[in-house]
Amino acid sequence: QIRLIRGQVHRIRLIVTKLLQFARPAEFVGYLQQVDASQVVQDSLVLVGHQMKKAAITVVEDFRATQPITINPSELQQVLINLMVNAVQAMPSGGTLTLRTEDWIDDGQNMGVRIDVCDSGPGIAPEVLAHIFNPFFTTKKTEGTGLGLWVSLGLMERYGNRISAHNPPGSGATFTVWLLHEPRIRDAGSADSMEPA
Repeated sequence: QIRLIRGQVHRIRLIVTKLLQFARPAEFVGYLQQVDASQVVQDSLVLVGHQMKKAAITVVEDFRATQPITINPSELQQVLINLMVNAVQAMPSGGTLTLRTEDWIDDGQNMGVRIDVCDSGPGIAPEVLAHIFNPFFTTKKTEGTGLGLWVSLGLMERYGNRISAHNPPGSGATFTVWLLHEPRIRDAGSADSMEPA
């Protein structure tokens, strides 16, 4: 009984913290620094390596990004770990996790870097894809608060970055984190802050 109560209290504390992090982002904004996106991906992978081994996941690294980005590396790491753990959970019988970085070029202009987190699972159903960034939306029956992707999106959008998701033909789901060279601080209450581009 006591263990169950403690577990629920911890769960509630996590939910409240995540809500506050999104609702009052100015209080949680951390130190920004110039980083190598590929290195942050590698550092994040180390932290979830044990889950990869337990789930029989093969990791493919394809790091091509050459341009630095300015961001809070801890927050980016939090986002990437969330995406990697979600990818692992989408492949309960094992599979391949592909981590890719490349320079983000738009109309010939160097925008920054894009990071792809790809799984070889069944993909995301269209009706689910339309809601995955909504708060409290989850397809996990026994765990999950439905806040992971919502908070991840908020962490990125506060700097003008974004996250998108799609199902490439012939593979599972791909989440892409679009990172600008220089941050453009946004107000979390702006009209476009809740919608992935």
